[in-house]
Amino acid sequence: MKKRGIILWIVTVCVMTLLSGCFFRTPEDLYQSPERSADYLSLTQTIKDVKNALAQEYGAEVNDTSVMSGDNTALVQLQDLDGDKVRETAVTFFRIPEAEKPLKICFFTKTAEDTYQMSAVVEGNGSAIYRVDYVDLDGSGHQEVVVSWQMGTGSYLLGAYSIEEAVEQNINRLSTKEVAKAATTPQIQQEKTLDLKKYRATELLSTAYSGYTLCDIDEDTRNEIAIARVGVGGTGSVVEIYGYQEGAFVVESTAPLSTGIESLEKNGIKQNYIGGSVPVRAIYVSSKLQDGRHVVDVLTYQDSQFVNVSLGERGISVEHLDRYVDLEPSDVNADGILELPVPSVAPSAGDLTASDFWLIDWYQYTANGGRVKMCTTLHNISDGWYLIIPENWKNQIVLRRNDGTSGQRAVIFYHKDGEDEEPFLVVYKFTSQFERATLSNRFELRRESDAVYAAAFYEIDWDWGMSEVDLQAAFHLIQSDWED
Repeated sequence: MKKRGIILWIVTVCVMTLLSGCFFRTPEDLYQSPERSADYLSLTQTIKDVKNALAQEYGAEVNDTSVMSGDNTALVQLQDLDGDKVRETAVTFFRIPEAEKPLKICFFTKTAEDTYQMSAVVEGNGSAIYRVDYVDLDGSGHQEVVVSWQMGTGSYLLGAYSIEEAVEQNINRLSTKEVAKAATTPQIQQEKTLDLKKYRATELLSTAYSGYTLCDIDEDTRNEIAIARVGVGGTGSVVEIYGYQEGAFVVESTAPLSTGIESLEKNGIKQNYIGGSVPVRAIYVSSKLQDGRHVVDVLTYQDSQFVNVSLGERGISVEHLDRYVDLEPSDVNADGILELPVPSVAPSAGDLTASDFWLIDWYQYTANGGRVKMCTTLHNISDGWYLIIPENWKNQIVLRRNDGTSGQRAVIFYHKDGEDEEPFLVVYKFTSQFERATLSNRFELRRESDAVYAAAFYEIDWDWGMSEVDLQAAFHLIQSDWED
């Protein structure tokens, strides 16, 4: 028994000794932040050195600036620009008001020694950097840089730049002595002043535009830039396809847009597909006509020619809306291909306004320019939802609204048979007391942070063709922007 006690004492001492590094530390040690990596410290120091050198060169303060729109808006962006699956290049953005080209996009590339060196710069005029994209335009595997420079309110200049040559020559500027130094010091100091000429990217394109999108529209494995231009006085509006050919970036194809276009809608040009046995890439352009109507043009390649397949006899797309201008092309049936809307006012009774409910037939273009109807939806504009409905509903339903309960909006669907009307469905939107969504015979359709949508069935002889599961699958929220 005594021996067991001695052994227990020895084990306890050993354990306490081993754990002393964890438990016998000062409070300051316990709450220290984790150490930053060496390459992070190198990057932040290099960026600081470059800002100081630019400030000395221009005799002015260098301000950080941000990208206003798009998928790449971080102040510092890590990118894989050479296609090796490693994000070795950091990109950051400066503004120097006193400079001839005040906007600077600076690239910092990691060396073999895990230090960063400034390797390229893209310079531009304007008041802001509106958007930046990184995309392979020449098929080399290296990413080019596409920049939208905001010149003023509603005025933009599009630039495309290759930084491959600048990165290679500036990284190779490190001498053997400097490489050896980099292995033993945290940072190679930048020059006190910067000769930006040796860092400048190669400009491939610079042009004003009304809207643009990036895509491989001709499916040749290389990305193109599709640029929409709105003509003066409603004539001459076009889409131009810029692509890389024989060492230069040129206009490969042009096709007209609808006559009478006044302006493009916000984010009014998208790339997607048109249908057929094999989907074909297409460009969708959403615009406002001078007479106030809303129009969508559909453009694609047919027999190696870039054409507008939606144009009617008068030079205006058949896809125009006289009254309901808030709808855009949408993939309502989730097949990956955009459909275009043809709306009509839904039958309703009571105090509903004409803009509350719309029945919308959705059409999809095919590769030969034909239109095929895909489905019909009922849109509830006030509550922000829509249903994909069976075709037999269109001539046999009437809608009424019941918003008498606080925090609860309800739309009741009636089957109309001659003069007789019977309710068969009610769809709710709850903005408070969400537990009401599952009371009685109700079931939930969708839950959001600020609202819950639910439904309930009524017993009725009419076979209206939907189960609870069907209704849940058919229910969707109206999106504020159309999809890529």
